[in-house]
Amino acid sequence: MSSRKSRTVDPTSQLQLLPDSASPGKTPPVLTGRAARTRAAKPAEPKAPPAVDRQTTTIVAPTRRPTARPIQAVPRYLVTRKEAAASLGMSIDTFERRVQPVIKLVPCGQLVLVPLRELERWCEEHAHHFAGMC
Repeated sequence: MSSRKSRTVDPTSQLQLLPDSASPGKTPPVLTGRAARTRAAKPAEPKAPPAVDRQTTTIVAPTRRPTARPIQAVPRYLVTRKEAAASLGMSIDTFERRVQPVIKLVPCGQLVLVPLRELERWCEEHAHHFAGMC
């Protein structure tokens, strides 16, 4: 029958000690609680061993891959209603009231997208010449 010791709690420092391991060859008690979290060091990341070139017996450092790949600019064909309203220079309410009913929209789930060609078409149809304005 093994006797298990209960956890001991120190009320002043709010530390908890795991079961005591007083016999030789066993690991010391592990601290848990607030103090253990503040004192614990971050675990060191394992470093890759350097590669050895057997012909010249020189140590060659491991090569690292770049962390981020350069991304090319991608042309956008669809914009959100908020972006469409901003590109036309109006509020989202005005866009929804005056522009949205007369253009084609692309539904994508709950997201409603606006084709840029439709915005250009709407601008061409609603552009007027005003006499006397400079």
